[in-house]
Amino acid sequence: MTTGTPGSAARQNNTQQVHYLRFAVNYNDPNIANGVGKQWLPRGAIITSTSVYVATPFNAATTNVLTVGTTAGGSNLVAAADVDETTQAITNGVKPTGTALGPLAADTQVFVTFAQTGAAATAGAAVVIIHYIPNNDL
Repeated sequence: MTTGTPGSAARQNNTQQVHYLRFAVNYNDPNIANGVGKQWLPRGAIITSTSVYVATPFNAATTNVLTVGTTAGGSNLVAAADVDETTQAITNGVKPTGTALGPLAADTQVFVTFAQTGAAATAGAAVVIIHYIPNNDL
């Protein structure tokens, strides 16, 4: 198991099982418009899907866009059209695209971005869950 400061190291159990990262996102997280670094995926991991639970709907006046990716502002784990941010619901099984298709070449940080237009949001909270399988053959 990788150790270090919580949230700063890739997580990997030593048994064969599906792993996951879970983190909260709020409309007013510092620097959310530019992409906030969250947790880390281990080198060699294959991402199988991402789920997003919108606990409190995001309420910017015109658009509410939550994306998740392996770069700041990226959307290769959750793209703009994958989730309805304005409705309390869970979206399961969002498939990775592009550079998020594993196996990952290095430990990789996950970033989340919330973009909005119109009057600024005054509410919005979600939980992102990334399902992955580490490379136990390393």
